[in-house]
Amino acid sequence: MKVLYNITLLGAGYYYPLSRTGIFRVIENLAYGLKNSNECDLIFCSQGSPQILFDVLDYLQSNSELAGVPIGYQSKDLKFRRLLQNVYHPLNQKLDNLPLTQKLLPDILVLRTIRKVLTYVTQTANSLYKPISWHNLAEADIYHSPYEPIPDDIRKAATPIQKFLTVHDLIPIIHPEFFDLQDNDTVERAISSLDPESWVLCVSQSTKDDLCNYSSIIDPSRVFVTHLAASKLFYPCLDSQHIKATCSKYNIPNAPYILSLSTLEPRKNIDLTIRCFLQLIQQEKIQDLNLVLVGAKGWKYDKIFAEISKNPVLKDRIITTGYVADEDLAALYSGAIAFVYPSFYEGFGLPPLEAMQCGVPVITSNTSSLPEVVGDAGITLDPKDADGLCHSLLELYNQPGLRKSMSYKSLEQAKKFSWEKCTQQTLAAYKTALSA
Repeated sequence: MKVLYNITLLGAGYYYPLSRTGIFRVIENLAYGLKNSNECDLIFCSQGSPQILFDVLDYLQSNSELAGVPIGYQSKDLKFRRLLQNVYHPLNQKLDNLPLTQKLLPDILVLRTIRKVLTYVTQTANSLYKPISWHNLAEADIYHSPYEPIPDDIRKAATPIQKFLTVHDLIPIIHPEFFDLQDNDTVERAISSLDPESWVLCVSQSTKDDLCNYSSIIDPSRVFVTHLAASKLFYPCLDSQHIKATCSKYNIPNAPYILSLSTLEPRKNIDLTIRCFLQLIQQEKIQDLNLVLVGAKGWKYDKIFAEISKNPVLKDRIITTGYVADEDLAALYSGAIAFVYPSFYEGFGLPPLEAMQCGVPVITSNTSSLPEVVGDAGITLDPKDADGLCHSLLELYNQPGLRKSMSYKSLEQAKKFSWEKCTQQTLAAYKTALSA
């Protein structure tokens, strides 16, 4: 079977490291799995503007493992578009940055006329742009968008192509208070791109339940669960010197620490973690324990930093690292005495699984998909249970034996998830669609 697989988001992540979030990892790892499966002929594609295609092509050129996979696009005018881009954008930038006194000079007026012509040519070319080759579309059996809405060209295709969309969560719809309008719109557009003939892959049973409860467009028999997995980047790092050096790189003191990793935003419930940490070290008079917050700033994160700055005790005991490079994450996970993730709601919950794959004891919420991920290996609590979180943190701090036991359970639980398994579940869904 021939599979058109949309990797638009990988192009964005290539140029903007902050875009390399959980969904980026999902799209990339499934691409590896499909390519190596020998059960499908894989063709990459993108959607949107020519610039997005250029980003995707640059990403593929940099990735030796995926570079050999063909990408379907209208190639006949690609060189012209590259030339147009290389001339038009620098000219635009030059004219925009000119001082006002120079903008009326004769030579500049000529350049402005050229820009008007190039603007017209660019707009006309973009209006005619088709990101997916009609030839690839005619031959493909499956189209799979792992994040973006299914495009109109696919929905209206005359060929009998089977359309797949991966739904990661419906949180912006179920809990709009945790998101801005743009996030809500992205999920709404993706769900709206489905029709009764579409097929859906959900990353957890919890997300499947949410989708089926929200939308009656898709019959539940056309919705499959394909559990995600942690990347091979995450492993138990046993090299204490490497852990120490990595901690030093991010200004983390050489002392025990609790780790939390997520985008810093209200849904992740980080302010509860901070309050419980403060209560723990003050009530128990703990002098050597720190809290490390890893993650890029999201929206409404001011409350988190206000919580830290208003208390002098916290300033020296809470370390915010910002974005951490992929190659440093395993060491930071492995050095922690516990990983805390009291999120209010998740579609899957990769960070707890990443922590478990590093052999770290996990405390997380008992809501949404998180119990599916951690099973009996972690401690699950109501995300509003401050006393329960304080008690669990104290137990893990005081009891090395408990940490060792939970570390073993974490590693065993993590073995239940793999990208090979996710790939096989995805291929099985493709085959079901083709035999329907």
